[in-house]
Amino acid sequence: MAVIKLPQNSTIAIKLQKGVTTSGSSAYVTRNYACKATATDQDLFDVAQAVMGLQAYPLADITRVDNANLVNQ
Repeated sequence: MAVIKLPQNSTIAIKLQKGVTTSGSSAYVTRNYACKATATDQDLFDVAQAVMGLQAYPLADITRVDNANLVNQ
């Protein structure tokens, strides 16, 4: 039997460098935004870049998190 992947939802996680901790390492905050599972990587990247124009903190990382159900057929 074959396993089929059924996309459910996606999230774009935008990691921002908020500052520096007392020990001297970078402190980060992550903002998560729900998006369509069918959105292209380029579209999500472009949206993240546009949203970052509204942020006070510098961008550290953009991550796409996809969720799906695996069904045995």
